[in-house]
Amino acid sequence: TQAKGLNLGIPDNPIMIGDIYLSTFDLFFTGVAAILVIALIWFFQKTRNGRALRAVSDDHEAALSVGIPLLKAWTITWIVAGVVATVAGVAWGTRLGVQFSISYIAYKALPVLIIGGIDSIPGAIIAGLIVGAGENLGEVFLGPYVGGGIQTFFPYLLALIVLYFKPYGLFGKEIIERV
Repeated sequence: TQAKGLNLGIPDNPIMIGDIYLSTFDLFFTGVAAILVIALIWFFQKTRNGRALRAVSDDHEAALSVGIPLLKAWTITWIVAGVVATVAGVAWGTRLGVQFSISYIAYKALPVLIIGGIDSIPGAIIAGLIVGAGENLGEVFLGPYVGGGIQTFFPYLLALIVLYFKPYGLFGKEIIERV
């Protein structure tokens, strides 16, 4: 029941920039996340395997018809997902400690995907910023009127509002199929 903290040796000293205090730990993992995003963009845009994964995600049968092995593509997909999840888990585990409730952070990914658009990486980045800011602003401005705790459901409320006006998300492709 006790949270176990990970110690990576990264100092958590505050740095003052203007009138704002920033944690060196948060700045470090912001840099790690930025490097990871740039590496993923490069991988999916410039490498043969990345283009193959994009082809498989677009149309399995068409990818098979041009000789892309699906088993290899799925294996690479799970490896990439595992690396990203490991980096995120280490970052959150170091910040909050390793405990069962850390798995609830993954529930915030669904509204981010819905708001940004399932098929848009830049949309997911922007939606993550919208959800993060929206949670805190919602808690500050709306929380006192509803008794607090709004940050747990506010991302889903934002996602419902976005879906009402833009069913494919803010940056998702509209796919119209005729039957």
